[in-house]
Amino acid sequence: MLSRLEENMLPVVTINQSDGKLVISFRYDKNIIAAIKNIPGRSYHAETKTWFLPQNERSIKLLKSGLSSIANLIFLYETSPPVKVEPELPEEIIDHLRRKRYSANTIRNYSHHLSLFFKFMENKHSELNDDLIFSYINFLIYHKKASPSYQNMAVNALKFYIVSVLGSAMPPLSLRPKTEKRLPTVLSEKEIRNLLKTIVNKKHHLILSLIYSAGLRISEAVNLKIQDIDLHRNLIIIRQSKGKKDRVVLLAQNILLLLKPYLAEYRPKLFLFEGQKGGSYSPKSIQNIFKKACLTAKITKPATVHTLRHSFATHLLEKGTDLRIIQELLGHASSKTTEIYTHVSTKTITAVRSPFDDFQLD
Repeated sequence: MLSRLEENMLPVVTINQSDGKLVISFRYDKNIIAAIKNIPGRSYHAETKTWFLPQNERSIKLLKSGLSSIANLIFLYETSPPVKVEPELPEEIIDHLRRKRYSANTIRNYSHHLSLFFKFMENKHSELNDDLIFSYINFLIYHKKASPSYQNMAVNALKFYIVSVLGSAMPPLSLRPKTEKRLPTVLSEKEIRNLLKTIVNKKHHLILSLIYSAGLRISEAVNLKIQDIDLHRNLIIIRQSKGKKDRVVLLAQNILLLLKPYLAEYRPKLFLFEGQKGGSYSPKSIQNIFKKACLTAKITKPATVHTLRHSFATHLLEKGTDLRIIQELLGHASSKTTEIYTHVSTKTITAVRSPFDDFQLD
């Protein structure tokens, strides 16, 4: 039905950097060439069929203003500022985190926790040893009133520093809190239909529909690019998600019906969902859309956007889908993570007859 999706995609222009210049590459396009020729300082290398621009703010600004309406601009070098970390943390530790290719959130979290630990160690005038580590965890629990998840993240940060940076061993006794076993919130199919019916905006409706229909994490939805939608095989390719893994998920037939009018109206350039100023859509905006829809649909369960992913997995299980397949669709490394949905599936619970129903009530 959407075999003409490519018509909604503009030609791709990649921008890299080399020796103080911007390196511009693209398939031959007279409109793109004409736009580049309007930028001062440009040069052309005929042998490699590559354009060059001075690497400065003016060139980037002119490039964006001249080409954004006729091409997808993809910057192949880091254009965003470096991750902000705690200033007390030694630079060599930050470099180690970056070499390990941890995500920006992990670098930020580990930096925060290690900075607090180093302050604690300095205040105690003590060298790193098992007793100091135990004292710090006790300090978090009894003085900082840290939650179990906060404590667990602190242990992860300490383990990274002690094992990966120092090459030492962690204390033999466990520092982690007892695992809390909470069942995920699940919305029924009727509740999800009612929730989606309250959304008028095409983009908002498609975002939540896609997250539910494919069991996506919110980060996966905002990072999804147009080229990751495989219309020929009815699949969506999720690239480098949690755990730095690629995976393939469902492209529901009903999503195709929503996709065509959305593309015609919004014409995204690179990401499937883009903000008003370009770039990927904000996770916070999706959370606000979901929260508003829940209020309108009068859903009182403690639901979040991630509840759509839980609901997707539970509904698949109730329809008889094999647990192993659900694990693959969700991208879980362990089957134990996926097994939690057996505890909230109505199929496994309602199939059991209560002995109380055998009583003859007077």
